[in-house]
Amino acid sequence: MNVYHNAEHDGSSMQSITDTGMLVIPGGEWTQSEVGSNPGVVGWDTDDECEMVGLGCGNVSAAQNLTVMKQLVANIRAKNDGRPAFANYSKGIFGTYWAPGLMDDFMAAVDASSNDQYFYTRADLQFEVDRTPSWPTGAKAASSAAYGWVADRMRVYQASPGIKPNWVFVESARPFLESNSDRTITPEQMEGAMWSAIIHEARGIDIFQHNNDPQFGTYSLVDIPADRKAKIKAALAGIQSLAPVLNTQSYAWDAGAEGADTMLKAKDGSAYLFAGIGLNGTTGSKTFTLPAGITGTQVEVVGENRTISIQSGKFTDSFANEYTHHIYKITL
Repeated sequence: MNVYHNAEHDGSSMQSITDTGMLVIPGGEWTQSEVGSNPGVVGWDTDDECEMVGLGCGNVSAAQNLTVMKQLVANIRAKNDGRPAFANYSKGIFGTYWAPGLMDDFMAAVDASSNDQYFYTRADLQFEVDRTPSWPTGAKAASSAAYGWVADRMRVYQASPGIKPNWVFVESARPFLESNSDRTITPEQMEGAMWSAIIHEARGIDIFQHNNDPQFGTYSLVDIPADRKAKIKAALAGIQSLAPVLNTQSYAWDAGAEGADTMLKAKDGSAYLFAGIGLNGTTGSKTFTLPAGITGTQVEVVGENRTISIQSGKFTDSFANEYTHHIYKITL
C-alpha cells in the first residue's frame, strides 16, 4: 500500500498522512492551501463514477456529466501545480445504458483513471455483463479474469491505449451493497483479480476497503483478523517486489496455452511470462510456448520454490483454481 486515493477530509492535516510515508491523491474537499507543495501529494481526484447516467456528477444525462467532468479537470489545471487529474469510472465501459457514445471522451478528459466493478462480490453484475456486447457468452462474472476484462475495456476507449495509465479496483471484503445474494471476496480471489488486471496491462491496483460484512469491520484492510491481513499483505508484497519488471514495456506474444491469459516481459537478462486463467478458461494443465530466442532449459516459478523443464521451447504447468496465477522466469 503506497497511495491513499481520495483521502478522507476529516480535519487531519495532509502532512499527518504523508509523514507516514504514504502518497496521497486528494479529492475536491481538500483546498490547495491544505495541500500546498507537499511532495507526497501526487495528483488530484475529480469525481466518482461521473459517467453514470442519473448517478455520477448528479445529472440525468451523460453529456451533462461530461461537461461537469471537464470543468473539474479545468479546475485542477488552474491550480498550475503540475499534478495530474484522476477519475474513477464504472459501468460506462459496458457499452450499454451508461455514457452511450461518450466513454472515450470521459477517458480522454483526465490524465489517469480507474474503474470499479466488484465482480466477486456483487451478484447483479452477472446480469449486467450478460447484456454487454463485448462480454464472452457464458463467461462467469465472479472470476479473477473479469478484472482483466475491465482493463481491456478501459483501453478500448483510449485513442492511444497505454499512453494514459489505467487502474483497476479490487474489493477487500464486501462493499456497501444491498442484495442478500452479494458475497465477500477471499484473499486468494483478491490476489487473482489483481494479477488478472495486471496481466491485461493495468498500471495500478485500487483497493476498495469500505465494507458491509460485519465480521471485517467498516475498513476491511484495517479492521480484519491477523491471518486475513497477512494474506493480503503478502499478495501486495509480491506485486511490489516485481515492480521493476512490471514497469517495463510488454512484448506482443501469444503463448498458445488454451484458456490462459499471458503477458511477456524482459528485465536484467531474464524473460518473465505472467499467466492466469482467462474468461471461459478452465482449470488444469496448460502448455506454454516460448518465443524463438528464449533458449533456457528450465523456468523458475517465481515465489513457489520450484522449477519446470523446457522441452522443444515449451513447458507445462497446472492451474488448480480459477484464480490461480503463476509467474515464470527464464534466464536469457
